[in-house]
Amino acid sequence: MVLDPGERARAARIRHPRAQWRYRRAHLALRTVLGGYLGVAPGLPRFTRRCPEPEVCGGCGRGRPVLVDGPWPDLGFSLSHSGAAALVGVAGAPGSVGVDVERLRATFDWGRVPAVGTQDRIAGFRTWTAVEAVGKAAGTGLRIPVSVGAPEAGGLRRARRSGDLADWYVHYVDCPDGYVGCVATAMPEAAVSVFSWPSGDLSQNVDGWSRVDIP
Repeated sequence: MVLDPGERARAARIRHPRAQWRYRRAHLALRTVLGGYLGVAPGLPRFTRRCPEPEVCGGCGRGRPVLVDGPWPDLGFSLSHSGAAALVGVAGAPGSVGVDVERLRATFDWGRVPAVGTQDRIAGFRTWTAVEAVGKAAGTGLRIPVSVGAPEAGGLRRARRSGDLADWYVHYVDCPDGYVGCVATAMPEAAVSVFSWPSGDLSQNVDGWSRVDIP
């Protein structure tokens, strides 16, 4: 009952019991983490979506999720889940954050995916998580192509969306065996801290989730 009616309805439409359970657990984790940061019960926050280009999509109701105004600070957040793993990202205002986690499949031909190109299996999944995370942080998803640069010092990678000169910054995060994941922000100095869920501190609560601290 912590989930809101929209989340419960979406979960009910998932036919496979295990997938339905994973969806509910991932959203419970998101709410637990946000509730810990906001100092409220996990069931209290309400979400909407903010399209970054309403003049293009005509108010399509899509875009990155944001908190509905309430008695709390403005936080950026993002959720991704794949297989049995979930990844939550939280960033203090005014940070936009996007995360993506992917289960490593045994075989995959990345040459068929222009955004990735010819790479080995694991490197391809890493690049793909970066593409997805940047699209989520920007709120445009995969509608606008994303190019990801080579790793720099400390493993940081820069990314850009087609037609946008602004840099995005991609940090890879530790994930359970068999998964890769990353967090993307527009903040070059963001420090990424990773915690696991559950733990005793409700502000540090999700499997492989990342907190982005703004200096």
